[in-house]
Parts: sequence; structure tokens; C-alpha cells
Amino acid sequence: MIGRLRGKLLEREPSGLVVEAGGVGYQVQVPLTTFTRLQEDTVDLYIHTEVRADAILLFGFLTRPERETFRRLMAVQGVGPMTALAVLSGLTFDELLAAIRGGDTRRLQSIPRVGKKTAERICLELREKMSDFGGISLPGTPTSTLGGELTDALTALESLGYKTAQAEKALADARAQAPAGPIETWIRLALKSLS
Repeated sequence: MIGRLRGKLLEREPSGLVVEAGGVGYQVQVPLTTFTRLQEDTVDLYIHTEVRADAILLFGFLTRPERETFRRLMAVQGVGPMTALAVLSGLTFDELLAAIRGGDTRRLQSIPRVGKKTAERICLELREKMSDFGGISLPGTPTSTLGGELTDALTALESLGYKTAQAEKALADARAQAPAGPIETWIRLALKSLS
């Protein structure tokens, strides 16, 4: 699997790029939001590799959160790679997060390939899963009370399967117990309270 690709930009079209790395030209499909931000002849892209019976497709993104969002979109029933690419092309990253968190299905339906049911599924299935991206807060949604230094600890707890709200509360309690403690101490204390 190709996870990251750095090389010379040989061809550049809205439908995709050709990036030369190690003497090989890789065809990479990118969302329009990535395409419009390319400014140099050398690119460094986070890659999602899609292996099919008839082809190996590469999808490129400038940031890791964009690639992760692409993967999360594809996990939604009825959303394939081309629809996920259309979603990321149709809205900026922040607009997409706001639409998902706010349940704004009309905004999502304005994107080609996204119908009413698909938009509803995207909002329903991804609202909680997208809570680890960005700092957007919606009315009625509790905002994080944790400082920036605990972001890595929160991510670690979420990767273990804990809900964001549970992990935030446990880390806030851990920080209260050990205000000057290292991040490992906070994670250990949070895990103790969550068990």
C-alpha cells in the first residue's frame, strides 16, 4: 500500500495529477480543494490506495485529516471513492465538518452524486465520528474544556474506543488530580477512572 507520495508534479488537471517519484509517474486523483492549493512543482501527498480487481487507484490529499475524512466517508453505506471525492471537492474541509455536525443535509445534497438518503446517512453516521476534527462548536453541542496540551491524550483514548465526551471528562479529572503531570500520567489516571 502507498501511504504517502512525494515527488515532482508532471501533469496537473482538475481530474487528477501525475506525480513522478523514483522514476515512476503515479496517477493520483485529488479533490478540487487539494488541486486549487497546489502551488509548487514538488508535491507531498497523503495517499489512500484503493485496490480493485481491474485497477489500483490512488487518491491524494494535502493533509492527514482530509485523507481520514475521505476514508470515513467511504465507510458510509452507499458512498464509494468517487462520491467521497465529490464531497471533498464540493465543500471546504471546515464547511463539510459544519454540515455533518449540524445535520445540514441540504448543503450536502448540493454536491453532485449526493442524494437525500446519502446526505442523511453521512450526517447520521459521521456526526460523532468527526468530533475529533477541528474546533467548530454547534448549538447544543458541548465544547471541549481540555487545553491544547491534552489533544494527544484525547486522541489516544478515542483510539482505544472511548467516546469523546467520556474521554474528555476522564482527562479533565486526571488533570485536576495531577496538574503538572506528564501526558502519560494523565492517560493512566483517565484509564483508571474509565475502567
